[in-house]
Amino acid sequence: MIRVAIVGCGSVSRHYLSDLKTCEYAQVVALCDVVEERARERAEQFGIPRIFTDLDEMLSQCEFEMLINLTPMQQHYPVNLKALQAGKHVLSEKPFATTLDEARTLIETARRHGVNLWAAPTVVTSPAFQCMAKLLAQKAVGDVYVARAWYGHGGPSWGPWFYQKGGGCLFDLGVYNITTLTGLLGPAKSVTALMGTAIKERFIEGQHVKVEAEDNAIVLMDHGNGVLSCVMTGFVYGPYHDERTIELVGTKGSINLLGWDWAPKGVEIWDAEAGTWKVICEDQKGYKWYQGGSYLAWCLATGEKPLMTIEHAFHVLEVMLAAKKAAETGQRVEVHSQFSAPWL
Repeated sequence: MIRVAIVGCGSVSRHYLSDLKTCEYAQVVALCDVVEERARERAEQFGIPRIFTDLDEMLSQCEFEMLINLTPMQQHYPVNLKALQAGKHVLSEKPFATTLDEARTLIETARRHGVNLWAAPTVVTSPAFQCMAKLLAQKAVGDVYVARAWYGHGGPSWGPWFYQKGGGCLFDLGVYNITTLTGLLGPAKSVTALMGTAIKERFIEGQHVKVEAEDNAIVLMDHGNGVLSCVMTGFVYGPYHDERTIELVGTKGSINLLGWDWAPKGVEIWDAEAGTWKVICEDQKGYKWYQGGSYLAWCLATGEKPLMTIEHAFHVLEVMLAAKKAAETGQRVEVHSQFSAPWL
């Protein structure tokens, strides 16, 4: 049994807690939030014995093995750093840091203290992702040189921090597709991008918020050897169909993801022999985007090697930061980090 504590008791915590409640390998022992009422409400809802309003107090007064960080993006780095320094395994919501220097510090701190650091999203653990990776390895549609993905909505109606410096649609939404495409096609070698702020002011939680971060972005990745991919994301999307949100086009056919990569419904592949599309991998075996805590508790308890790696998360962060720089300068920006793919 892995004892778990959660910091940040906003809307996302409800999903994590409902999943952790069903996990035989995890026991949530404490919650922490700067707003005591929020922590108390979640504790009563899910039967959590202890609540805190101060992270330092929870780290010093409560025994547990893994911290799940569900705070606003801008708080991820300082919270993650404190937990790692206290010798806790950490699962951070995305991104786990907002600069590469911060990310390197966290990775080194985790290594120095002999603990693990992971970051959402969990897309590489889904059956649909595994299916697509296997099809690519088998060259089921020939050689794949081009891919595209998109995911957007109208923007969060809570949390002004989504629209402030350190937030934005790329860190919040584009991170899913970038994780999926780099996971399937390999690390990006360079990036170019276009980004903008289309809606200059939002009305969030009863207040007018001046939008400082991008709310519309298109990112192009060069994976090397002629392999190119495109990610479209933003907070300016109305309703749209979730069929084929990721397309991998090969020399002999295509592989499409049905549903979003955070909520997949199946995989569609061109059956050249039958001359038609074929839907496979419809059973997602209960996969949910918020299962990272229970998945990693299972890995820690059983010794299973996680498919999620901090090296991959670091690469995705570098891609996103390179995209922001490319959009600012109009230049292609090189990406230097690499990662291994335990799912292959």
